[in-house]
Amino acid sequence: MIVLLVFGFFISTTLYFSELSKSRAVISRTNHSINILLSGYFDELINTILVFEENENVREAMSLGEEAHRKILDQYKSILKANKNVRHIYSGYKNKLMLINDYPVDKGFDPTDRPWYRAAMASRPGTSIGLPYEDYMTGERLISTSRALRQAGGGYGGVVSIDCSVNRLVDLIAQQNEYETEYSFVMDLSGKMIVHPDPALLGKPIGEITAAYGEASKGDFDFRLGRREFLAHFSSLPSLGWIVVTVVERTEIFRPFISQALFLIGLTGLIAVFLGSLQSIVLSRRLSRPLLELGKKIKATIAGEEPGSGEYIYPNNEFGVMAWEIEQLAEKELNAKTRKLQASEEKHRLLIEHTLSAVAVHDIILDEGGKPVDYDFQSANPAFEIQTGLRVADILGRRATEVMPGNPTPPFLDIFGQVALTGGSVSFEEYCPPLGRHYFINAYRLGEGRFATVFMDITDRKEAEERIQKLVAQLETERDLAQSNSLTDSMTGLFNRRFFDTALRTEFSRHKRLGSHLSLIMLDVDHFKKFNDRYGHLAGDDCLRRIAEALKTVVERAPDIVARYGGEEFVALLPNTNSRGAALLAGRIREAVLRMCLSHADSETSEFVTISLGVATATDHLLTDEGELVALADQALYQAKTNGRNRIEVLTATL
Repeated sequence: MIVLLVFGFFISTTLYFSELSKSRAVISRTNHSINILLSGYFDELINTILVFEENENVREAMSLGEEAHRKILDQYKSILKANKNVRHIYSGYKNKLMLINDYPVDKGFDPTDRPWYRAAMASRPGTSIGLPYEDYMTGERLISTSRALRQAGGGYGGVVSIDCSVNRLVDLIAQQNEYETEYSFVMDLSGKMIVHPDPALLGKPIGEITAAYGEASKGDFDFRLGRREFLAHFSSLPSLGWIVVTVVERTEIFRPFISQALFLIGLTGLIAVFLGSLQSIVLSRRLSRPLLELGKKIKATIAGEEPGSGEYIYPNNEFGVMAWEIEQLAEKELNAKTRKLQASEEKHRLLIEHTLSAVAVHDIILDEGGKPVDYDFQSANPAFEIQTGLRVADILGRRATEVMPGNPTPPFLDIFGQVALTGGSVSFEEYCPPLGRHYFINAYRLGEGRFATVFMDITDRKEAEERIQKLVAQLETERDLAQSNSLTDSMTGLFNRRFFDTALRTEFSRHKRLGSHLSLIMLDVDHFKKFNDRYGHLAGDDCLRRIAEALKTVVERAPDIVARYGGEEFVALLPNTNSRGAALLAGRIREAVLRMCLSHADSETSEFVTISLGVATATDHLLTDEGELVALADQALYQAKTNGRNRIEVLTATL
């Protein structure tokens, strides 16, 4: 009787751990399928966003007319018809222009205030992925993927965005469920619900889940909500900053097991009572052998082993019949669970085979010290051939160093080794030298020493980004050159009349506000027309350049401004300089020009080139605007020319 009770306990314990292991395998595979589904789902949205971001009409919509806007909306509508996963596709601009189909936009609507616009601007030049928000008109929960639009002239003028419905994602995720009480949801790294079958929980954290998840290390964890207990598995989506969680109620998993265990215990008890009445040694032997053989067969069934050639046949008596019935019951239940797990694996396999992303499963290869030195290819889906150009049949069972020869270390070994050994998951963009392509890669741990890679060829996108960056750099260089040309005189390199007028207004406003001194020197080359007639215009241009160099050498304070005023006239604007200081500086300028000893045979003043200078100073708020200061300096210059040239005249504003 003791033997039967021990055996009943052994059977119950074995079934318990078998059911627990298979249940965790099912929800783990469901979770992994959802992870791949969401990765492919948002990869498709990102690629669509990138196509529109490179569309010149979409980028420059602010400067285009209604016909161009209509064509953009037609393109958006074609995407909506082709892809049922897209709820809205639209673009908003900083001038409050909003392009969207079949959606009423209020007159005062400003897209720059919306969360999808701000998120895209904060992520530039990258893509904002997976932003949950609430439609301000309908209250519908949406998830936005958006990217800032860079204009041809530089800067960002708008955002193109695609919305998908949270309810749509809930329906897609629910299609992966295997148990009645099983469901999956998505939360961000802080624990707030982003996608959940219960709309009331969206945007809120569930403390019991985040606490249990925070203590988990390898994906599996348990938690309790009220009186309900759950088994759970999680995985991360690093590119979105999300956590995918799949749960199932513990009672659904173990209710059938409890019924079967009670039945077995009860049946074992009946057998024990019946056999207890048998005192004969012969009957005891007849009982022991069938039970021992029954235990062996159940163990073999659980381990998936085939029965041996010398299979034991139960005796044709009440003990043999009971043992045979118990064996059939256990085998039937275990086979049913095995078929269910196989169906789940087949569903998972079909999902991987039909995804657009390449998926491969690898085993990490370690040296004697436990350090990763290579990895092999255990399986791959059809998309692998499209994304890499390698035939699946040629890589299965082979090492990466054999598949991609010429490299002592296979690509990304350090990253994959860390994933396979520590259980983390990573996402990254990297160039693969052996294949000559750029890839966006997700890597996940599947088990001890095994990992999966999900990747997409992004070479075309990278090359487009490089072309755009080169074009932007060229445009910025041309812009800087154009800006410089608009402010400087091309012949002398001094500031031009336009810059001088702007600076004069600024400095005169400061003089009026603070009461500071402001002086202006205006100078003119004496008999310059005769110089040109004698030596030619090329020599005249060189003469002006030499005088400009002299001015830059003498007028060297940071706030002072030297400019070519027009023709052979130059000006020097001197903030915080009184009349005496300006006159001294004018004298140094005149002497610097004389020291150049530029011959001027037709001059009536000197045998060398000379200049006349007029100095004017604004003080004590006596001048009302900058024009009066220029007029005063021009009057002083006129006096210098009238009084014989090659001299300085100084005028100060008076009442």
